[in-house]
Amino acid sequence: MAIAITLKEYFEHENIHYDTIKHRRAFTSLDSSRTAHLPAGNVAKAVVLESVTGDYLMASLPANSRVSLTDVNDIMGKYYYLANEQKLQELFPDCAKGAVPAMGAAYNMSMIVDDSLLTENSVYIESGDHRNFIKLSNNEYKVLVKDMSHGDIRGRNMGAPRIWERTNVNWRI
Repeated sequence: MAIAITLKEYFEHENIHYDTIKHRRAFTSLDSSRTAHLPAGNVAKAVVLESVTGDYLMASLPANSRVSLTDVNDIMGKYYYLANEQKLQELFPDCAKGAVPAMGAAYNMSMIVDDSLLTENSVYIESGDHRNFIKLSNNEYKVLVKDMSHGDIRGRNMGAPRIWERTNVNWRI
């Protein structure tokens, strides 16, 4: 599968142009960005959250960052926690386990977007498998997320935090 059927139909309905980018098989968005030789700050990963009332929210943030549940909860005015893997398979039946596209609207899910993704020239999202990205231009991405909540929802960086702390260099690029 190059692109999940639900995602493809959503893009067609919204008249969105996109490109697919093949990469070596990888199981995290950060590893996928590395195998595709893409800046991790341009790769949007999806983190699916659940509220105590059973509502779902997709947080979309750069692949090299952890989600800050505190910031998400403050922005949304609700308490969210990580959804379990079994529920993800039910919510995203046409996607491989762990390859959820960071496009909540395609799956009728509310979404919150990290502000940093709105400034990138291109944004890459998982296609629904572990071998392809969807490349969206900044304009196309902004059209898709214009009605979504947004804010700074990044927590700590992923990868090599000791280097970041020791050098005080912004490695999010």
